[in-house]
Amino acid sequence: MFNPPTLEDLQETRRANEKLVLRALESKPEWVETELAKTTSLALSHLRAALASLLDQGRVRRLPGTGTRAVYGLADPGLADVPATPLTIDAKKVRDYLEGRADSALYMSEQLRLTREDVMAALSLLNAHGMITCTFVGSLVIFRLKETQALGQEQAAAEKPTTRKKQVA
Repeated sequence: MFNPPTLEDLQETRRANEKLVLRALESKPEWVETELAKTTSLALSHLRAALASLLDQGRVRRLPGTGTRAVYGLADPGLADVPATPLTIDAKKVRDYLEGRADSALYMSEQLRLTREDVMAALSLLNAHGMITCTFVGSLVIFRLKETQALGQEQAAAEKPTTRKKQVA
């Protein structure tokens, strides 16, 4: 009898595939998608799933290629590897600022009147909580809240007024 894989099984496989892809990407700066598939021995569909996840996490970026050839390399958004401690005031400011928009660290620092270092520290903390994603536009890194975070905040905001009404009544 065939037992279909569980969601946990699929996630575990994707994480294992991500590790294979990252190991290969560490060995040279640029990889064509087909070469990466051969090197990792992954089917193209599994490679693309791992790459999509790594792109979303900001750990890999797509580089300019020739023609339709997809070229990938490791991405370094400049975030520090910090523990997921409680959010600081600056991290909350950055999180609130990113609600409904995407922006670079430099522009955020100007808008929030924080140093770029403070913004990067706040982004690193938000990243440790899994709240942000980044996209590379050339050498520019654009940060945004993950959709699940934005939806969660919208739902929480929508629930607050009903809670207040209950308290008043």
